[in-house]
This record gives sequence, structure tokens and C-alpha cells, in this order.
Amino acid sequence: MDSGNQAGPGPLRRIVGGSALKYLGLTLLLAWHYCLWFVPNSYLELFILDDRITFSWLIALALAALTHFSLALGLGGKRHLTPRPAIIWIATLAGSAGTGVFTLFAVNDPNPAGAYLLSAVIGISAGLLWLLWGERYAAQRAKFTIRRIAPTYAGFLLASLLLASVLPGVFSPLFTSLLPLFSGLLLHVSAKGASGQRYPRLLPRQAARLGRLPILTVCVISFVASFVSYFTVAIVPWEAVAVIDRSFTIGVAIGALFILVIAGLQLLHSTRYTIFRTFPWLLFCEVIACGLFLFSFATGFSAFLLALAISSVLEILLTMYMGGLTLRGYVAPVVAFGLSGGAIRLGICLGNGLALVYEHVPWLAEVWTVPTMLAFIAILTGLLIPLVRQEYNISELVRSPQSISELDAQVAQAAAEFKLSEREREIVSALARGYTASAVAEKLFISPHTVNTHIQHIYDKMGIHKRSELLNYLNKRD
Repeated sequence: MDSGNQAGPGPLRRIVGGSALKYLGLTLLLAWHYCLWFVPNSYLELFILDDRITFSWLIALALAALTHFSLALGLGGKRHLTPRPAIIWIATLAGSAGTGVFTLFAVNDPNPAGAYLLSAVIGISAGLLWLLWGERYAAQRAKFTIRRIAPTYAGFLLASLLLASVLPGVFSPLFTSLLPLFSGLLLHVSAKGASGQRYPRLLPRQAARLGRLPILTVCVISFVASFVSYFTVAIVPWEAVAVIDRSFTIGVAIGALFILVIAGLQLLHSTRYTIFRTFPWLLFCEVIACGLFLFSFATGFSAFLLALAISSVLEILLTMYMGGLTLRGYVAPVVAFGLSGGAIRLGICLGNGLALVYEHVPWLAEVWTVPTMLAFIAILTGLLIPLVRQEYNISELVRSPQSISELDAQVAQAAAEFKLSEREREIVSALARGYTASAVAEKLFISPHTVNTHIQHIYDKMGIHKRSELLNYLNKRD
């Protein structure tokens, strides 16, 4: 069971405790973001590409990223962002009220100071709610699998985009302002009465160190991909973009459909594979988007839609990957969700910001746009090298049997098959969970030399030669 003991009204309790609907809380935050900034109906008087809206969006992104990084750094791996009702409702009401006032009044004021201040409030509120949800999912032992998340995420996001796009007059911005309110309500219900829940126990330092380089690699690559995506989105000439006012909505909707396709492919796949395996394909598609931009004016719109869709897919997949790491104890939830949210938000902000600089300095755009896109293609292609080198380590952090009981059963079967001693079975079980030899020694209160001796005996009995072969066997891989 990956749901906790929840308290609250019947329907809401079923949502926050369900195996798939529990992810509605995080989906609501993403729907809030996309409906607010990407749906033209959210603004009664201004065109969605007006500078006041664009700069407000960048401010919200920057403040959200700052919130993610500062809390992740400040709390570290030993403290948690306790979901007290006061914290939840302050962030929720600030985000909801800020959205309503921003869209209905502030953004239409000739003086943009009020709009920029409210966008900062929206960014901070969104960042705080994101981390609070990450903590809750960790306490619930939520399994971030594409099969559980895809239907909820894609279904509700598509419905929200459609509803926000067709509601007339003030109803669209009011609907958007209710999204964080509903998310906060679900968070409150989820946290209520769950004080006895414990967060996943962090691995020993030696074992956790295995995850540092892969985590850093994934976050840096996600940042760069987001940067390139939104530079591409913002640099495409608007003359090349069909249905300009709806183009952003269409791009995000395509991203949601991509998530459903990924989930469908995984269902059809005969063997297990991790979310990480999708990352190289996203980089490849981003290279294609850059190439489409360079190819001709006529393919600019395709580049726009593809880059926007890739960014939205990358955001949810990175969140799922980091959520899986918290479940296995490699990193604290506030750090995992802070890094994932911050990397994406900062990449989007800086990528779009660079494109704005090019837009406002015509000679710079004329001289440097093509070299910049060529450089991005080279960088994205070059990033495939660390992806390939780290593929095993990155995938292994989150790849395991579907449950601990299944892993234990596999270890027990191996012990019986190869006549392992009880001590050898304990060591195999620890190795399967990511422990290093030193960490196993600390866990079992024996010397590292003794552990290495047992490991050599295990290898001899099982006819294998290295740790990767042992893990491949336990995880039923060739």
C-alpha cells in the first residue's frame, strides 16, 4: 500500500488516498501554471504576449525557482517542511487571491508594479505548495510510476486547458484562481490526521553517495533542455506561428498527449524500464526542434510546438524520477522536489529571458540567432555522452522490482537456488537495495574485509563476476 491513513470528507479522502487520484494535487499546481500563463482567456484586455504578462511570468518563474532551491538548501536532508494548516492555507490563499487580482485587475493597470509584485507572490506560493506536496507524497510512500500518474495528469490537465479556453469573460480567470485553492484543500485533507506517518528513511551516507552524480547529471541535463526549449519557443517569429493566441495552449496539450503515449508504450513493453530511458529521446526531439527552426520559416511553428511539448513532458518525468529517489532513500523529499522544480523553472526563465534579449536587440538577433541554435544542437548532442556513460547508474537508482516483498522473494529464491548461507543472503539483500560494501559492513556490524570475503563467496556460488551481474539477476534482466 502506498497510501497513508488519511482523514477527511469521504470523496476528498478517496482522492488523496487513491493509488492514482492522489497525484491530482500536484496536477492541479501544474494546471494552475499552464492555465494562468498559457491560456489567452485568463486575461480580459491584454494579448497574452504583452510585455507585462511576459515579464510577470518570468518573475513568477524566478521566485518559484528561488523558493525551491533556498528551502532545499536550508532544510537539507535532516529537516522537513511540516505541512501545518497555517503554512498550507497561507500559501494557498496567497496563490489563489494573487491569481484573481493579478488577472482581473493588476495586469491591466498601466503601472506594472502591482502586477510584478503579485506575480512574485504567485511564484513563491507555487514553489511552497510544490514542496509541501513533495513531502506529503514521500510520507505516503507514493510510487511515481507513469501508469499511475499519466491518466490523472494528462486527463485533468487537458480538461482544465479546455475549460479555461472556453469559459467566457471573468469565469476563465476565476476558474484558474480556484485551481491552487483546490490543491491546497486536498493537501490539507491529506496532511490532516497523518502525523504518525514517517518519511522514507535515508540510506547510509556511503550508499546515498551512489546517487549524487546521477542526480546531478539528470538535473543539469533537465535544466539545459528546458533552457533550450524555451529559447526556441520564444525565438520563433510570431509571423510563423499559426493561431498565435492559442499556440501555447496547443503545445502544452500536445505534451499531455505525449505523456499518455509514453504510458501506453510502457504498457506494451515486454520488460521493465525506467523513466530515465525517455530522457535521451527528449534530447533527440529537442535537437529536431532546433533543426526545424533553422530549416525554414515554414517549419517554425512545428519547432515551437515540439519544443513546448518537450518542456512540459520533461517537467513531469523529472518529478517522477526524483520522487522515485525519495522512496528509495537516496535523497530527502524537499531536496528532490526542490531540485526538480528549481531546475525546470530556472531553465525556462533563463531560456525565455535570453530570447527576449535577442528580441529587443535586433542586430543581436540577426547576427547570433543561427550560431546560438547551432551551439544548442552541439550541446544537446554532447549531453548524450554523459547520459550514455551514466545510463546504468541513473537507471539503477530507481529500477527495482515493483515491491520490497517481490525483491525479498527474489533474494530468497536466489539463496535457495545457490545454497547461500543466512549471512550471505543478508548481504545479497543489502546489495540489491543499493548498499555499498562499506555500508553493508556498517549495517551488519562486521568489518568491510569480512563483507568482501562473503561477496566473493556469493559470486563463486552464483557463477558471476561483478555487482552489476548480481543486480541484473535479481531484477530479472538479461
